[in-house]
Amino acid sequence: MSPPRLPLTRPAPFALSGSGLVVGYLLLVLTPLMLAWREAPSGAGFASELAGGLAFVGYAMLLAQFVLTGRFRIIGGRIGIDVVLRLHQALARLLTLFLLLHPFIYGVTRLWSDPAAYVAALAQLFTTPAFASGIIAWVGLMVLMVLALKRTALALSYEAWRASHGFLALVIALAGWHHAVSVGGLSAAPSLRAAWLVLAALAAATLARAYILHPLMQRRRPWRVAEVRALGPGRWLLALETAGKQLDFRAGQFVWLKLGPHPFTLHENPFSIVSAPQDGRLEFLIREAGDFTSAIGALTPGTPAWIDGPYGAFTLDAAPRARRIVMLAGGVGLAPCLGMLREAAACGDGRAFHLVFANRTQSQIVFRDEIAALATHLDL
Repeated sequence: MSPPRLPLTRPAPFALSGSGLVVGYLLLVLTPLMLAWREAPSGAGFASELAGGLAFVGYAMLLAQFVLTGRFRIIGGRIGIDVVLRLHQALARLLTLFLLLHPFIYGVTRLWSDPAAYVAALAQLFTTPAFASGIIAWVGLMVLMVLALKRTALALSYEAWRASHGFLALVIALAGWHHAVSVGGLSAAPSLRAAWLVLAALAAATLARAYILHPLMQRRRPWRVAEVRALGPGRWLLALETAGKQLDFRAGQFVWLKLGPHPFTLHENPFSIVSAPQDGRLEFLIREAGDFTSAIGALTPGTPAWIDGPYGAFTLDAAPRARRIVMLAGGVGLAPCLGMLREAAACGDGRAFHLVFANRTQSQIVFRDEIAALATHLDL
């Protein structure tokens, strides 16, 4: 007889599978290219067609980046938002390559036959006033990627980097849109102009949702710091409570947390929830590792807090038919695992659980007594 499983407390939200996300993304970024191919006159030459194709796909990918990072559950609800963010980083490198290369490919066939003419044409391309918006987008993209790849080496704080990243992305998107519709002859076609408008509107709506709508919604559901407790060297338990509706989440998920008088701030950090949904308050296991986390110990009860979430697919729902669950955790990576064990104990999950919990020193081991106690309620 099979042991009882952890019951689902709510239906999973509709979200794309990995293959569904790939198909949807390809449709989104290849539509402008297909429309351009339909409108393109014959005889343009391979180099010009390749350069134009890279520009169309690269700019469509850039606009789609806004949507990928918009924390939409339909996008990351099943595969996990961490996977989506890694996809965002990989695609950023690819689209940057496309957009930075495309001006050099126009007329590249002349590079071998007449190098001087190729260089002169390239210089004219970068100095023609009509191409100014395109050059702004091109330079802005280079700066954005350098800041993204070298943030640590440049000693740029997360908040400063995030502000510059968002600002530069917006400038690049606007300048790129102007370049596409004012210089690109194919973009004058109504169908292609409409495609650019739809993609730009999606990007703008995502920004408005992230920086205006989400904070407004957070103001309607305030939280406050209930407890700050030291668990060991550089380890803290941060607990939040609310007088309103509790957060509907599954153990193993995470939220973005803001602290301060209002939610309209870029000071936001993701933390896994260590508490179970049945606990009645949100708890986080935090290690001092930066400006924000190093100040956790100075927080006082009553400090306003704002959360955006829950997010993540790292839950027991991901293995509904598994008879054994093996969890590997290091340091504060215990947080989602302990949350799942707490939830399993509260729901009477009869499966076998194996926890491998690694720490560098004895003093870094947290929740030792609770883990031992959970073994009396679980097959742990």
